[in-house]
Amino acid sequence: MYFWGENGEAMKYYIYLLMFLPALIPYLPALNPSEDIDLAASRLVIVLLFVVGYVYIVYTRKSWFSLSTPTILILFFLFWSLFSGVIADDLGVFIRKYLVFVTIFPLYFLLLAFLRRRSQWEKLFEYWSWSALLVSLIGLGQFVFQFVGGQQLFFKFWGNYVAPVLFGANAGVAVASNPSWFVNISGVTVLRAIGIFPDPHMLAFFLGMSIPLQVYFALQKKNYYWVLPALSLLVLLLTFSRGSYVGLAGVILWLAVFFWRNYPTRRQRILVGALLIILFSSILPPVRDRFSSILDVYEGSNKGRLEIWDEALGITMQNPLLGVGLGNYANTVRPEAKYREPIYAHNTYLDLASEIGLPGAIAWFLLLLWGAWPLLLFKRGDLLNLAVALGVGWFSLHAFFETPVYSPQILPLLLVLIAFRAYLSSSSQTRSPI
Repeated sequence: MYFWGENGEAMKYYIYLLMFLPALIPYLPALNPSEDIDLAASRLVIVLLFVVGYVYIVYTRKSWFSLSTPTILILFFLFWSLFSGVIADDLGVFIRKYLVFVTIFPLYFLLLAFLRRRSQWEKLFEYWSWSALLVSLIGLGQFVFQFVGGQQLFFKFWGNYVAPVLFGANAGVAVASNPSWFVNISGVTVLRAIGIFPDPHMLAFFLGMSIPLQVYFALQKKNYYWVLPALSLLVLLLTFSRGSYVGLAGVILWLAVFFWRNYPTRRQRILVGALLIILFSSILPPVRDRFSSILDVYEGSNKGRLEIWDEALGITMQNPLLGVGLGNYANTVRPEAKYREPIYAHNTYLDLASEIGLPGAIAWFLLLLWGAWPLLLFKRGDLLNLAVALGVGWFSLHAFFETPVYSPQILPLLLVLIAFRAYLSSSSQTRSPI
């Protein structure tokens, strides 16, 4: 009993692995159990941890499950996604996509069941913050390498040798065949930072959720911790992901209002205004040009995205209750589409609405809204809670332009943030103010 009990050695290692898992997830490779299947190792690890955790709960007869707002929304989302399979034309694609959810969402329940102390969550997020630093260094090295070794050399090496290991043999080929790794800015083709993710957009999602956590630890610890968010912000800019720029702008505007309302002295307001001016004026011209193009509806990418949104909205209006089936958006738009063709609505909310119907999409939206709710109050409170809410808010804004819900690297980390918010909402501990 000592070895397996609540304070036993096995349980200590199990909880430590749970705390370290979010930091490890971006680096886990993909497995190829068959010629046509790429299985992210992170999904397998989550399933194994869930099985072990379930056995422990049954063995010790401990209470671990309680209904809460996020839990109800997650369960409804999962069940409604399952119901959408009733009308899915391609049942095989539906099953594969639903298995992504089934093998990732258990992480939310695991964290709530086993991380019962604030110190454990603090460690989890600190490991995550340092993990993001390493990802940022990789992304920065990729961007700089194009000016030393050349873009094509990097593309061939990463596409042929690294991508198949990280994302699987099939997904690696698909990524290299349809790369969004390059962007044209003012007539110049630039290799974007991608880190260890399949494209720069997923790296931007990861950094957008990581930067608020890194700032939290920089405020709590020594000055050198500021290197973490500074480097992550630089690399996020080098992804040239306009959706992430929208998320960044939203966070900056929130901070401006937050400080304006909570620190009303004239000196502090002037300081906030000066910082915002310095931030915007210091943005590199290529980034500034990329950001300004967001509002150009005649720009090729923007025009195409608006047409896709209109098409996805039309599909949703034709199938408002159950959509066309989870994962079936692509073959609805293009029946001859292959499984890994990058065909999606470029908007998480429209993708979900068109695939699982409005009820499921609304549940997802409400889950994100609940996760970011402290931001809407603009009040001082638990600093880590605000950092986590900022990460969810950043994700929510960026999700208007991309779809990361099927990503085995991004979805688990979002669930970690939601789980911490759920932990705080059910905790009776005193929260330290800013």
